[in-house]
Amino acid sequence: MKPLSRKQQKVVVGQWKRAAPALAQARDDELRRWQYDPATVDALLEIGAQSPRREDEPNGLVEMQRWFIKFARKQGLLPTVVRETPGGYSVCETGEGGVSPASSDAAGEAAPLLHVLGDAAILSGPKVALFCSVRCPGKLILDTYDLARRFRVEGVPVVGGFHSPMEQECLRILLRGTHPVVWCLARGLFKRVPSSPVDCRDSVAEGRLLIVSPFPATVRRTTAATAMARNRFLADLAAEVVVAHASPGSKVEALALGLLASGRRVHTFDHPANAHLLDAGAQSITPETAWPSGRTGGEAAMIGDRW
Repeated sequence: MKPLSRKQQKVVVGQWKRAAPALAQARDDELRRWQYDPATVDALLEIGAQSPRREDEPNGLVEMQRWFIKFARKQGLLPTVVRETPGGYSVCETGEGGVSPASSDAAGEAAPLLHVLGDAAILSGPKVALFCSVRCPGKLILDTYDLARRFRVEGVPVVGGFHSPMEQECLRILLRGTHPVVWCLARGLFKRVPSSPVDCRDSVAEGRLLIVSPFPATVRRTTAATAMARNRFLADLAAEVVVAHASPGSKVEALALGLLASGRRVHTFDHPANAHLLDAGAQSITPETAWPSGRTGGEAAMIGDRW
């Protein structure tokens, strides 16, 4: 390609000067309409990581990455860390909109770290922990479906590991609603918001789903030990505990019996397969059972009529 003459260069510069205001307006309009897309941000960050340029050499891409990260942090959509504090969880905002560990507890000891992906504000308020063994009788499957729909209609904040097939189906039902849901992992946080077995990308972006983990990123696999620790953490995080079904000899049964022995309230369905839980003191779930809700009674009734 021949180099441009001085006259041609002036023409090009003039074109850019005339186009600059329109391009700036188009950019501003696009940014106002833009919604956070984890897949797009991950792709841009991956391109930047493979760039042969040094970070201190301006190429536009580094600045764009910084803008995306800052934008995502302001929405609480990047992995962050909070500390468990007496009476709940709190976060401390950093200068760039991120979240840093909260202060230690009153006794002067550091509180447990909790890694989060999403809006950490969801951790405030009472929640219902949901557990169900992998093997579940057909009648209890239908009862659990109905309970998940009831939680969605009444706006009940639910926290769960959502590991067993029945728990995953409940997560799908809950994410069709508008109330907060907390998914607690038995491993470190995912590098990306998962799209399977349940697509959580929109729910995290909209601030309705919070993914949390009591484990650091170095814990990359779920094991029996991490699952048990996660389940105990879930029970401590919730105001009420629901065990839809616990197979005899399962870890869910051991958790439920341990909670009952310590005086915690555990709810389950009145079914012969749950007789061992009911005999141990679990309360039967009925239409009159009251659950913590983020909606008023009138709002729940209106949604229930439509549903």
